[in-house]
Amino acid sequence: MRIRTFALALLVATGASFAVPWLGVTFKKATFENHLALNVIGVHPESGCFTAGMVAGDQIIGVQGKTLTDMSQIQSAITSHKAGQKVKIEIARDGKKQTLNVALTERPDDISNLTGSAIGSKIAKFGENFYQNGEKRKDKPKATLLDFWATWCGPCRKTLPVLANIYKKYSSKGVEIIGIADEPLETLNDFYAHQHASPYPLYRDAKKEMWMRYGIHAVPTLMLLDKDGYIKRVWSGAPTEYMIEQILKDVID
Repeated sequence: MRIRTFALALLVATGASFAVPWLGVTFKKATFENHLALNVIGVHPESGCFTAGMVAGDQIIGVQGKTLTDMSQIQSAITSHKAGQKVKIEIARDGKKQTLNVALTERPDDISNLTGSAIGSKIAKFGENFYQNGEKRKDKPKATLLDFWATWCGPCRKTLPVLANIYKKYSSKGVEIIGIADEPLETLNDFYAHQHASPYPLYRDAKKEMWMRYGIHAVPTLMLLDKDGYIKRVWSGAPTEYMIEQILKDVID
């Protein structure tokens, strides 16, 4: 059964000025006494579930006094409450049922220590190391593509013109692209001047802080961010223009 991330499934669609409440657990769908249950895989240490005593191995079997039969019950309980308010979560542990009063907390920007993935985390703020086209940054992009790349990488070089075409076609529709490399500034500027002048902003992650934070181990690796800066998708390898367009449709349409 595929592991699903509670943090991703139960995000509340609110503006940036509002707290986003969550339960902060990952789970696998299962059954308990012939109805839906959620086998808890992980519990975020800053979540209300952790504070209430929930642990990996528990089963979530009810919410707000009702037997769990559909995921919409969980979603409704989250969306109808604010961070700081409590919801009743019934669990089964070692065959015994108990009810936990869980105070919803604000979802932290970085949840990778819970999910084992960058997906669902909010991208860190960029510094001042834009070495080309920094003036083209958008204030409120509808979607952002991050390209982790290197000048010596063959597949990266194939990806650059693809991203340039995407940028030319979709920049006016709210799409931002940022290339991220960690090589010496002289190397990067020389490549820009003599090999490929990417039309979108280029950023030098000199200390590879973003690479390490998001577990980037291969180039090219691309990330898709939504309008609020949350990571929606991560993939490695040289993409086609058609592939990127299909991915963007879900975000900008």
